[in-house]
Amino acid sequence: MNDENIAPNEEQEKSIEETLPIGIARLRKEWREAGLVERPLPPAEHEKIEPVLFPEIDGGAGIGDYTLDVDKVRDRLVLSQEAMDRLVDSGEIDSVLVQGPDGTPRRLVSESSFQRFQEDSAIDPDALKRAAKAMADQTVAESIDEMRAEIEELRSAQSRMLQQMKDILLLEVRNLKEQDRDLTSFVYELAEEIRRALPKKRK
Repeated sequence: MNDENIAPNEEQEKSIEETLPIGIARLRKEWREAGLVERPLPPAEHEKIEPVLFPEIDGGAGIGDYTLDVDKVRDRLVLSQEAMDRLVDSGEIDSVLVQGPDGTPRRLVSESSFQRFQEDSAIDPDALKRAAKAMADQTVAESIDEMRAEIEELRSAQSRMLQQMKDILLLEVRNLKEQDRDLTSFVYELAEEIRRALPKKRK
């Protein structure tokens, strides 16, 4: 019976660690190797507890060390909403709920907890921003290069089309000139035939 309970717990623990940041997973591994095994919470402690709602002070300045808006922290860490919620719910990042002047609750993150999480997980938000900016710049540069190539191809196609139209016009003009010469020659020949056909005037 105990073996049956251990196997699912190990699978669940493995699944949880796969979703954790590398730094946090490394720390947990070091704790286990040092004999600091985490004890599972009693079932009663897993029950949902209503969060404490603190009144916001100083017009939104935060409460003590809790000054960072959770959405801004998520953006700085470049995490999904689900990943951020998991970090907050598990306590990896310390936060509190505060009630704004309009009565709407919002979550503020502890600045020291956020910095500690960055150090433990070896996350550099500035590096992530630089990488994202580099990718964006590269994408823009590639788009510009593609547009330039398309413009050059369009210009080349237009040049070929204009040259073809020019050649056609020159050919038509040449044909008209030849037809004009043929018509002039025909008129002269016809006039000569008429002249020969008419009786000569008597002197």
